[in-house]
Amino acid sequence: MSTCHCFSGVPADDGFEPLGALLTIAGLKVYKSTPHSIGSKFKGSILFLPDGFGLARHNQRLADMYAEQGYETTIVDYFEGDALPDIFMKYLPGTDLDSYDNLTPEEKDIIRKIDMPSWLERHTPNHISSLLNHFLPDFFKTVSTQSSKAKRGPNTKTLFIVGHCFGGKHALNLAHNESEVTSVIVFHPSFLDPLDTENLKRPIFMGLAETDVFTPELSSTMLSQLPSSGTRYKLLVYGGTKHGFASRSDLGNQLEKDMFVEAFNDGLRWMESTS
Repeated sequence: MSTCHCFSGVPADDGFEPLGALLTIAGLKVYKSTPHSIGSKFKGSILFLPDGFGLARHNQRLADMYAEQGYETTIVDYFEGDALPDIFMKYLPGTDLDSYDNLTPEEKDIIRKIDMPSWLERHTPNHISSLLNHFLPDFFKTVSTQSSKAKRGPNTKTLFIVGHCFGGKHALNLAHNESEVTSVIVFHPSFLDPLDTENLKRPIFMGLAETDVFTPELSSTMLSQLPSSGTRYKLLVYGGTKHGFASRSDLGNQLEKDMFVEAFNDGLRWMESTS
């Protein structure tokens, strides 16, 4: 299940300059950001499974933030070049597009051509899962290569999965039995069904928004399933937040910025504690 909130938010500021590079792995484009600070210690790798905006700048910003903390981070474009444009965040589906003064005529034309039912049909969970199944073996090889080159401490085989919104479902699926995965972080997931949260085997951190329509049912489901799974888990609800707060918040708003930063730091602490 999803709502219009899955496609709302604030794009990264125009002043943002990506530090990573666009590459191709197993036929899919990726954005890879590597630790770039002088003397930065390589702590592990992250596979970032993004929201419906794919390799958009707000996701690249997060990848660069993780890289700054020592984690080589790869965002995979499982939309095959057909992710939603980030200007779509400025529009609430179902409202009068012509009434938006914050959109140029060209941007309105782009949004007008987006047929959401058709877009969702092109990018079903089953299709994305099949793409990831093909992608992962080659991706794991790149992680192994990086690990062998890095100067690292005792934790030399750490691979974390981070899933936001659309990507949360697929991050949880990798927590079922993927032995290559160290632990999983999920923020405000969508399109979930009951099987996605059953029999999770890897450590799970899940951050939910207070006003997200998914939060009451999802938190209840997780609390009923996770204690018997035998895996380590943490479930947090962030007060004063809405769906998308951990990736595409308005960083000009102090409360939204504070919650964005808090969620990011919580994710860092989870990775460090499960390494």
